[in-house]
Amino acid sequence: MVSSDIQEIKALNAKYNFSIDEGDAEAWASCFTTDGVFNAAIDGEKPKGTEQLKAFVAKGIATFGTMYHLTTNEIISVDGESARQKCYLQFFTKKDGAIDGYICVYDDWLKRENGAWAYSRRDVISKDKFSHLKD
Repeated sequence: MVSSDIQEIKALNAKYNFSIDEGDAEAWASCFTTDGVFNAAIDGEKPKGTEQLKAFVAKGIATFGTMYHLTTNEIISVDGESARQKCYLQFFTKKDGAIDGYICVYDDWLKRENGAWAYSRRDVISKDKFSHLKD
C-alpha cells in the first residue's frame, strides 16, 4: 500500500463532502466511477451512473436541506487498482429551522479510473440520529 494512495482517497472524501454540501452535482458525481452506485440513506435511493448520481444531489437537498458531511477514522486498504474503505460519517442537516445530526458508516469500494481514485460503490449504514438540536 502506498501512502500517496491513502492521501488521494482522503482527498476524494473531502471533495465528496464539500461537493454535496455545496450542491455541486457535477463535482459530486465525478467522485464515482462512470458506473458507480450510491446506496443512500434515503430509502429506495440507489443512483447508479453519472447522470443518476448528478440528479441525486437535488433529491438530497430537497430531503435534508443544508448539509454538512464530516468523515473520520478512515480504514483504507489498497490492492493495486482497487481499494476498500470504511469510515465514520458525521452528518448534520438544517431544514425548516430544525437541525438534525446523524452518525453513519460509509462502506466503500474504490477503483482507479482515468488515473484517479473514485467510488465504484458507496453504502451508507445509519447508526444513530440526534433530532431537533437548537438552531
